[in-house]
Amino acid sequence: MPSTLRSGLLWLFLVLVPAGWIGLSMHEEGDRAAASATAESHPELSSITTMQGRLAVLLGYQALEAENPLGTRPMAHLAAGMVLANTGQRERAEAQVQLAADATRNAPEPTLVAAVRAIVLAWPEEGRLATGTLTAEQWTLVQERMGWFGSLARAKLEGDPVAQKHIDEDQVWLLYGIILAGVWFLGAGLAGLALVITLGVLAATGKVRSAMQAMPQALAERGLQRVLGETFICWMLLFLLLRVLVGRVGDDAPTAGSAWKSAALTFASLGALAWPLWRGVSWRDLRDVTGLRMPGNVWRLARLSAASYMSALPFMALGVLIGQWLAGVLGGRSFQDVSHPVQELLPGASVGMALALFFAASVAAPVVEETVFRGLLYGHVRQQTWGWPRWLSITAAMLFSATIFAAIHPQGVLAVPALAGVSIGFCITREWSGSVAPGMVAHGFHNGVLLAMNLLLNG
Repeated sequence: MPSTLRSGLLWLFLVLVPAGWIGLSMHEEGDRAAASATAESHPELSSITTMQGRLAVLLGYQALEAENPLGTRPMAHLAAGMVLANTGQRERAEAQVQLAADATRNAPEPTLVAAVRAIVLAWPEEGRLATGTLTAEQWTLVQERMGWFGSLARAKLEGDPVAQKHIDEDQVWLLYGIILAGVWFLGAGLAGLALVITLGVLAATGKVRSAMQAMPQALAERGLQRVLGETFICWMLLFLLLRVLVGRVGDDAPTAGSAWKSAALTFASLGALAWPLWRGVSWRDLRDVTGLRMPGNVWRLARLSAASYMSALPFMALGVLIGQWLAGVLGGRSFQDVSHPVQELLPGASVGMALALFFAASVAAPVVEETVFRGLLYGHVRQQTWGWPRWLSITAAMLFSATIFAAIHPQGVLAVPALAGVSIGFCITREWSGSVAPGMVAHGFHNGVLLAMNLLLNG
């Protein structure tokens, strides 16, 4: 087969296989939604929605200006109804409850909708006491299903000073957590922006050079120029196969065991690295072209990892802004709906479940994803464009690998720009150090920080 045809087919597969992954994930999500609808189970209130609602209560009107202030999920509409009622916006509150009642997918049970509607109608306004009360069964349902929002409603409608004090104390801790998160991300993000600008200037003046290595001539002469791309496809196919074999499609409620199983599956997918070895690539050459090596001593790794983490944050912030713009362009979507399944599972999880989720998100995923996306895929594009101007080759590799990386994640299209931004940050240190190790550490730290803050702000 001619070399150009093989290259063309490889690039086609590099697009089609991730597209198949995304299609399978959407099918899997649809199956779970259908199973939920036929199993008489009810949608859960997102922990992200709870955090956003609590923050909206802190900030007041300015946090509630959007048409759907807490997102477009039916349970988020119910939560928004209570938050809007708390600020005296009764008509908007009733409209949010009606949206939940009219939902055809992931709709809350009618008894819950009726109870929340009664709460909104009875919510006390300035100069007027609460009108009407809920039954004990209704209060139990609302507090079980709506969590913090149910507690807020009961404290307001029943005028319970003890319950109100507890709500106020929770809000103070949330405020402290928001300030801490803001200081952390703003400080690290500004440092990252300064670092990216500095690296750009130094690279333009030739004072910082790429540490990437070209494919060894001996491998190129044996027709192995495309082996990294081939291995990436092998990894995706193997991972999809493993998901099916271990029963990931249509799983029941997640458990600590299923989380550990997911982490083990993630590591097992690295068996795809056997492909280049079978093709005749030595382990030493494979490590060199994929960056599977230390970039120096431990202290240099620590410095590079810190740089990798900080340089990812300004790109992530830019991606968030693009995602919010996309939400307005696409219509019917809300950036508030964006969340990862792990973020949804973590609040309220058992100790064993929390440990498994942290391991899966902060160890297994970073090790495998950096090896695959920054080692194999980024390395493949760089090798295939090695003869281009260096800046163009680097840009192409960053954008292609970052887009594929972001697209296969389960957060949806609005999260793609932010995830791609994080990926670009990790690509910078991949290029600068020639190693994927700093990206692994930075990726794990980034995920760990997000999960820890999720626990703190939803505690």
